[in-house]
Amino acid sequence: MTRFLKSHVLLIALMVAILCFILSYLSTDVVLNDQVYQEFLDEKYEAKYDEYQDLDIDLSEFEEELAAFEQDVEETSYGWDELYVDALFIFIPLLLVVVGYSCTYLVLILFHERLNIIKYASLLKVTLTSFLVFYIPELLATIYFVIFKSDYKMEDIRHFDNYFQMSSWFEKENVPAWLWNIVAETSWVYILFPLLVGLLLRLLYKQFTALQLIGYSYLAYLIVFIFYNTIFWYLFDLF
Repeated sequence: MTRFLKSHVLLIALMVAILCFILSYLSTDVVLNDQVYQEFLDEKYEAKYDEYQDLDIDLSEFEEELAAFEQDVEETSYGWDELYVDALFIFIPLLLVVVGYSCTYLVLILFHERLNIIKYASLLKVTLTSFLVFYIPELLATIYFVIFKSDYKMEDIRHFDNYFQMSSWFEKENVPAWLWNIVAETSWVYILFPLLVGLLLRLLYKQFTALQLIGYSYLAYLIVFIFYNTIFWYLFDLF
């Protein structure tokens, strides 16, 4: 791992981006494939149809649409539009997290009498590598649904995803509405990101204790997290 972290930052960025793309593709196009998604739409459409069955309205057009939904799903190839969307969902968070977090960490350690010798290139390398932790749910979902549970539905995928959400640890009625929106969108694997950054930095800078590096890592992460969930979204809404 130390040898990998001493590689050129652009090489690490390229390898991380490729791995993220592969894991994202497996999650959104292999696990959540066309057949599973079509079955979900069929069930949802039929449920809506059942709600209107007893009403005194003409459902002939509705029945035609329902019949169209129940047709066999045609296999579709992975096109450039899907590639473009997947790339955006990977590179934008990658850029925001890596640059925002590494810059925040750098600013914090500039005021430390010893930690200020840490190079920004090293911060970029460990932050890029640690970014892979955000794809742990996609990796585990692929292993589970492709190898161990090949017969599944959308509900099974959602149930599996809930294991990684912090919202599963709390009761919604006991959490303020503003805080629940943050909790519902936060995965517990996010907590591992600053921990991994600190541990990887320890491999490069053995003269510092892991506790020091991890402590500053969580402080930088907390600042970025608060900024993202407050000021960032406020500025985003302005545009």
